[in-house]
Amino acid sequence: MSSGCGAGSWPDSDRYSIESSGMTREYVLDVPADYDTNRAYRLVFTWHWRGGNANNVVMGSGEAARGPYYGLKSRSNGSAIFVSPEGLVDNGVSGWANPGGRDIQFLRDMLDRLNAELCIDQDRIFSTGFSYGGMMSLAVGCAMGGVVRAIAPMAGALFSGCDDGNAPVAFWGSHAPGDSVVGIDQGRQGRDEFLQRNGCETTSMPTDPSGCVSYQGCEAGYPVTWCEFAGDHYTPDFAPDATWEFFSQF
Repeated sequence: MSSGCGAGSWPDSDRYSIESSGMTREYVLDVPADYDTNRAYRLVFTWHWRGGNANNVVMGSGEAARGPYYGLKSRSNGSAIFVSPEGLVDNGVSGWANPGGRDIQFLRDMLDRLNAELCIDQDRIFSTGFSYGGMMSLAVGCAMGGVVRAIAPMAGALFSGCDDGNAPVAFWGSHAPGDSVVGIDQGRQGRDEFLQRNGCETTSMPTDPSGCVSYQGCEAGYPVTWCEFAGDHYTPDFAPDATWEFFSQF
């Protein structure tokens, strides 16, 4: 349990700012309506896509998001706190370029504050996102093993960086072979990083939903599931259910 457990007051669902790496950064926080200060909650970071913003994820419209917080809030039944961070604009477009680990530091600073203010289960911190948000989730998995329990990048790649390391992180990923924006080979490269970190074999077995496989021989508690589907650059319609089911096993 975090140090914020048992606190007499806590932040409401709202937009907040925080100083990080000498800059003012922003994020949207969603706390369950019946929040209990003595209950340890899952914490889920939901990163937006290139050119998007935190409110796009909060509102959850379109094939990219599939519902508020990538469709996960409605499936959580009040068991999770959600955070939608706001990316900075680089070269005229918002996203997660993460130069010098800037956005990973932003995550660390948010975690420090949230752990102090809220009751968070330290074994159940998660990250997901689509496109640039998937790339940021991959960077989170690379840099934050031992802190983040599982990631679910969708149409991601290693463009936001991948710190050297070997800490395992449970992985669920999806990508369309027909993706015309982020090539499938780039997504598979990100997947392969976690096959190696999690000690998995290259053999896999089909799993639900259709088009998904589970890799064999992974370190206990750190599975790798990979889903390919017919389509282009968007999230599959099964992503909300599959992602929540994957996170819920931990």
